[in-house]
Amino acid sequence: MGAKIPRNFRLLEELEKGEKGLGAEACSYGLDNPEDLLMSDWNGTILGPPHSVHENRIYSVRMHCGPQYPDTPPTIHFVSQVNLPCVNPKDGQVDPKQLPCLASWRRENTMETILIELRRYMASSQCFALYRALLRLAPQIQLPADLADGWKASNPITTHIQRAFRRNRPDTSPRLVYPALKAGYRFLALLTTAAHTATGPDHASIVTFLQSRLHERERTRAVKARIKASRAQHPNARPRTSAPRPGTRPLLVNTTPAPTASNPTPKPQYETPSRPLPASELGGSGRRQVPRLDMAGSDFPILRLTKPQPKLLSRVLTQKIGKRVGRARFVHELQEAGIEDAQLEDAWEKDVALLMRSERQQRRRRERRGQDNGNGNGEAEVMKQLAAEEQAIRSDMAADATYNQGVWLYGIQYVSNLLNREREDQVARADAMRRLIAQETALAVAEREQRKAESHARRRARWEERMRKEDGEAWRETAQAPQDGSQESHTTSF
Repeated sequence: MGAKIPRNFRLLEELEKGEKGLGAEACSYGLDNPEDLLMSDWNGTILGPPHSVHENRIYSVRMHCGPQYPDTPPTIHFVSQVNLPCVNPKDGQVDPKQLPCLASWRRENTMETILIELRRYMASSQCFALYRALLRLAPQIQLPADLADGWKASNPITTHIQRAFRRNRPDTSPRLVYPALKAGYRFLALLTTAAHTATGPDHASIVTFLQSRLHERERTRAVKARIKASRAQHPNARPRTSAPRPGTRPLLVNTTPAPTASNPTPKPQYETPSRPLPASELGGSGRRQVPRLDMAGSDFPILRLTKPQPKLLSRVLTQKIGKRVGRARFVHELQEAGIEDAQLEDAWEKDVALLMRSERQQRRRRERRGQDNGNGNGEAEVMKQLAAEEQAIRSDMAADATYNQGVWLYGIQYVSNLLNREREDQVARADAMRRLIAQETALAVAEREQRKAESHARRRARWEERMRKEDGEAWRETAQAPQDGSQESHTTSF
C-alpha cells in the first residue's frame, strides 16, 4: 500500500532534480516556460551514446505532461533530426507503442526514465546489426549429429546467441555495453572463421563449448525426469507448501463474537479445543512436555517445544514481521514527510484557485473595455473553464476533500488501525496460549505425581513378593518385629 504523489508535487520534484543536475549525466531536462503554472511543457537534451552513429551528437526533445500525468505518459517530440524506428521522420513524434517505457507505462516512471530509454534505443540499433549478423552465420557452422539434434529443432548456436542477447538486454551503462559489444564482434570473427574452415581451432572451440553445454543440459533433464517420475509414483505426496493441510486440527480457534449494534468491534478471542491432549494420546515417551511461550520479533507469540525452529515456521514469521515493519515504516514516513507534502499541495491548490479568480477578473475587465480583440467566443470558453476549475477546487476544500485529509484518513489512520487490530489479535492469541500452558502444566504435575505413586506401588509389590519368598506368610510379623530390645516396631525399608 502506498500514497499517490499528486501531479504538481511530482513535477516539482522532477524540476528540482533536473535543475540541480541530480539525474543521469547524459540527459538533462527542464521547464520550457518558467511562468507555466501547470508545468506542462518541458525541454530535454540527450547526448548521443558512445560507440554508435549518434556519438558526440546532441538531440533536443520536447515533452508535454497532460493533466493525468503521471498516470498517463507524456507526449514526446524530437526537435532535432534523428533516425530512429520509434520516431516519425515527418514531425519527430515518438510512437509510444515502439518505446518500451511508454508502451508499458508505470506511475513510478519519470521524464528522466524516458530520456534514458531513448538514449538506450539509440545504441540498440548497432546491437541489432550485430545480432542479425551472428544469426546469419549460425546455420553455416557444421556440427556433429549429436550436437545438431541436442536442442531438438533449434540450432544450438542460435539458441545461445539469443540467450546471451536476452540476458544483456537491460544493460544501458557504457561500462557494460562496450565490453558486451566487443565480445560480440570477437565472436562474430570466430563464427566467420569456423564457417569457412571446419577443421580449424576456432571450429573445435565451438564444438567443445557446445559439448559441455549439452552434457549440462542432459544432467538437468535427467534430474527433472527423476522428479517427474517420483511425483508420478507418489501422487498423494504432500507438496512443500505453507497452506493448511486438510484433516489437521488447528491449535487456536477464533471464537470472537459477531459484531452487534452495541459492540461493533468486539475484542478478538481464541480457544484451544484440541489441546491439551489426554495422557492416552501422548506419543513418544508418553510424558507430557509443557510448551514455552516465545515472542517472534516482539510481536508474534509462538509455542516452542524444542529447537531448532522449523524452516517453514521461520519463513512464515519472517514474512509476517516484514509486513508489520513495512506498515509501521510507511506510517512513520507519512507522519514525517507525507503530511507536510500534502499541506504544500493543498496550499498550491488554493494559490491556483486565487490565480484563476484573478485571471477571470482581469478578463472581465478587458471585456468591459472592449479589449477582447474579437475573441469573444474563445474568451467565454476560457472563462467557463476557469470558473469550473476554481469551483471544483473550492468544493473540495469546503468538503474537506484535501490532500492532507486523504493522507491522514486513508494513509496514517487506516494503516494505524490495521496495526492496532493486528496487535489486539496477537494479544488474544497469547492469552489463549498462556491458558493452554497453565493447563498443560497442571496436567504435567498431576501425571508426574501419578507416575510417582504408581512407581511406589510397583516397588512395594516387588518388596512384598521378595519378603514372601524369604519368610513365607509370616513376613509381616518379621517386618514389624522389634529389634535390639526396642519396644517400638518398625517397617523394613523397601
